Amino acid sequence: MDAKIFSDRMKDLGWTNYRLAQELDTIRQTNKGAGNYTSTVDKFVQSPDSRRTKTFLDLVKAMGGEIVIKWKVTEEVIVEHQEVKL
Repeated sequence: MDAKIFSDRMKDLGWTNYRLAQELDTIRQTNKGAGNYTSTVDKFVQSPDSRRTKTFLDLVKAMGGEIVIKWKVTEEVIVEHQEVKL
């Protein structure tokens, strides 16, 4: 897995590894704090081809599956405006 995929997404979001660790803590609902996950995030971002990740991907592939990542669009788009007369 290409590490650039994740670094590009983090750049788009304006996130650091610490910010991603905060989100991971929120998603896991552990309330342990981001400090508990910073090492995990650092290791994954630096090397997403870790043994665990590779095993997971290989198992999915072995069962005839594929992994697809779909990012939510974060670009701000203005669809309406408010007119103010002076």
